Amino acid sequence: MSMVERTQMDPGVAVAPGPGSSALDRVERGIYRVEAFIAGASLVVMLATIVFSVVARYFELPVPNVSELGIVAMAPLTFVGAALCTYARAHISVEIAQQLPSKPLRSIAHAGAMLSQLLFAGIFLYVAWEFFAYAYESSENLIDLGTPVAVPAGFMVLGSALMILHALADLYRLVTGQPHPGLPNSGGLS
Repeated sequence: MSMVERTQMDPGVAVAPGPGSSALDRVERGIYRVEAFIAGASLVVMLATIVFSVVARYFELPVPNVSELGIVAMAPLTFVGAALCTYARAHISVEIAQQLPSKPLRSIAHAGAMLSQLLFAGIFLYVAWEFFAYAYESSENLIDLGTPVAVPAGFMVLGSALMILHALADLYRLVTGQPHPGLPNSGGLS
């Protein structure tokens, strides 16, 4: 059985992108790469600010408290990272669906998970947008470095919108019988 046949049989299996990838697959893989960069950069910022803060406190350096940047970096890591996990199918519903005994049950479970994710992300997008709009209009800033509150709120909006995009793309593939494109450079099943 080929990987494409196996993927169509089981919506939870991902294959590496092939030369015949659709435009949707190519666009979504590009978005995934940007999401991975944002999440990775956020983690680096968090780690760097922790190390810098510890060193500054230990040596009693007269520098501003940069831990605010680490706190702000949690927003893209969390919300863009959630979208990244949606694309990568790295959530528990996929693991549960894999255990079901038949293809129709796996497909129904996968569709239910994606519809639930759409509902969650839609509600969260609405709430995040309201928060972002308030933070932007009020020009509210954090205390230590004056980082605008709209920055982390904007990442909440972005992450929710990207979760919706990935869930819709997954539902489209499920309905049309197309395989999931897989993770970039995965080299096969992931």
